Amino acid sequence: MARPAKIRCICAKPKNPGFIPVNDSFDQTRVAITFDEYETIRLLDYVGLSQAECAARMHVSRTTVTRLYESARGKIADAFVNGRGIVFEGGDVAVCEKERPECAGEKFCCHRLLNKEHG
Repeated sequence: MARPAKIRCICAKPKNPGFIPVNDSFDQTRVAITFDEYETIRLLDYVGLSQAECAARMHVSRTTVTRLYESARGKIADAFVNGRGIVFEGGDVAVCEKERPECAGEKFCCHRLLNKEHG
C-alpha cells in the first residue's frame, strides 16, 4: 500500500500562472511545475535558503526537497531546450494563511510583500 502524500506548506501560489517562450513557433505542449516544486525553487534559488532550511519551512524532509528540486530543474530544462511553455499547477500543498513566526524578519515573505503592494 502506497504511503499517502504529505502536504507541503507553501508561502503563496505564484503571481503568474506560467510562462511562454518568446518565439511564436514554440511547442504548444506545456511543462507543468507543481506549486511545491515552484516553492522549492523559490526558497533555494531566489531566497537562498539551504535545503535543510527549505525543508523546515515546507514541513517536509530534506530528501523530499532534493526530489522536488531535481524534478523542477528537469522540467525547466525541458522547457528551455525544447521551447515549451511552463504552467504552475497542482501538488499536495497547503498555502500559508498568514505570516508565521519562522518568517519574522524574512525579507521575501509573501505576506510582507503583499502588504507593501497594498499599503
